[in-house]
Amino acid sequence: MLRRWWFMERLRPAVPVQRPGELSKEQQLVLDEWTTARERLDRLVSARVTAVGDVLRTAELPLRTNRLADNSGADSQAEGDCAWAFDAFQAAGKLLDEASDLPDLAAAAVLADRALERFAAVHARAAGQPVPKAARRCFYNPLHTAAEDTHSPVRKQHRQKARRRTGPREAAADRRPACPSCRRAILAGQTPDVLPALVPVKLSRLRTARVLVPYYSVPQQWSLWSVCACGAYGDEWPSLVLRGEHRRRAAAARKV
Repeated sequence: MLRRWWFMERLRPAVPVQRPGELSKEQQLVLDEWTTARERLDRLVSARVTAVGDVLRTAELPLRTNRLADNSGADSQAEGDCAWAFDAFQAAGKLLDEASDLPDLAAAAVLADRALERFAAVHARAAGQPVPKAARRCFYNPLHTAAEDTHSPVRKQHRQKARRRTGPREAAADRRPACPSCRRAILAGQTPDVLPALVPVKLSRLRTARVLVPYYSVPQQWSLWSVCACGAYGDEWPSLVLRGEHRRRAAAARKV
């Protein structure tokens, strides 16, 4: 899913927002490429959200099984998890309809996937089966493959043995969850394949530029997603989206 933003090198730190006739050919081409990438991601995420919705609509709610009825605490947890899953799916659809930038679309995919994970956990507990482990998503781009598990016993033992020779690159690679590709890039001293976002920057009283930055560097007052890997970590995001917080912060950014 969009493994490489191939046009990132062409986006310069400052693209003045002017009348279309005043844009250079290169600037207009960059904007056109950005729009094309956004439309492509919109199609991919739309297909994913639709697929998750099909599963949730056809699956049966396991809230009245004998196993759960014998344990009111388990029944309460199941009801809470199902409610969260449906809220997360509803929030994913809302983001898909109202997305203003790539991180919003990424968050729609993440929340839809998490809704499916939470629903699967409810079914597993009802059937007396082990609960599937939730995916650890890559912080640098939550649309990448799952992040490596740096907390496994083997990795912990390896880090303990290598502690004395751990350098800044190894420390940086362990700082945030990263997929194998991003982790290799960091260890090689390269920039990982980050999910980008466009933010406005005031250059003067009459000039504003849009700057391409990693999504996680966007100020929190402008984005819900900069601290949670687009909704991958924490459970408060569906309710915030349903209250329209993503729109409020995007509006704050546009006032620059």
